[in-house]
Amino acid sequence: MKPVLNERKCPAQGQICPAIPACPENAILYIKDDKARLGGRIVFDYEKCNECGICTSKCCGDAIDLI
Repeated sequence: MKPVLNERKCPAQGQICPAIPACPENAILYIKDDKARLGGRIVFDYEKCNECGICTSKCCGDAIDLI
């Protein structure tokens, strides 16, 4: 199962996203994008992801699901 972000539910991007530092594999990245709704995008590096699910519990907007 892989993490997937529902961007519409995501209240916190970039430096304030609690899921990014919680990832033990550093598989969650923030990419600045002026065209994105909140000025950037959160993406997952699936090659690094170990599918532990910590990101789902740390996400402050319940915007990450394992699918």
